[in-house]
Amino acid sequence: MMARLRAAAIALIALVLVVPVLLPVVTGHRLIVVDGASMSPTFEIGDVLLTAAPTGDDLEVGRIVVVGEPGALYTHRVLEVDRDGADVRARLQGDANTVPDPGWVHQREVFAVYETHVAGLPAVLLRGAITPPGTVVLLAIAVVLLLIGAGGAALRPARRSRRSPQRADPQEEPVP
Repeated sequence: MMARLRAAAIALIALVLVVPVLLPVVTGHRLIVVDGASMSPTFEIGDVLLTAAPTGDDLEVGRIVVVGEPGALYTHRVLEVDRDGADVRARLQGDANTVPDPGWVHQREVFAVYETHVAGLPAVLLRGAITPPGTVVLLAIAVVLLLIGAGGAALRPARRSRRSPQRADPQEEPVP
């Protein structure tokens, strides 16, 4: 029973570690952790956004977009759109900000488009799985579970089937 529980825990940890890596490759979705307060109260610091890949026509008034490059991303709402032929640009503003962002954002700068988010305790758990410290902790737990399983198997005596014949004690005299 413990072996099954240990195997299930290892499988769950593997799934939690692999899904965020495969998500962008398979579906185009990304998990992005909110690290600023400019979109409060819509998003709070630590919330995890589920975003989709940009489609090319993402700049619509009211839509929430993630702009920039990895390491320098920010998430704001489209406040105004200016269409000049094929060139589309937008002015953004964070929900907590009192003024729009300076300058305009072009469609090519959109990194992702907001779909939904996770907040509270589920966000804490999800963040723990998708950030480097959480990944290290999960990998350590998996290794410990594997070692406990391997150590337990090495220390446990071999089990016999009830049908296998009992070995005679070499010290015993045969019965006539």
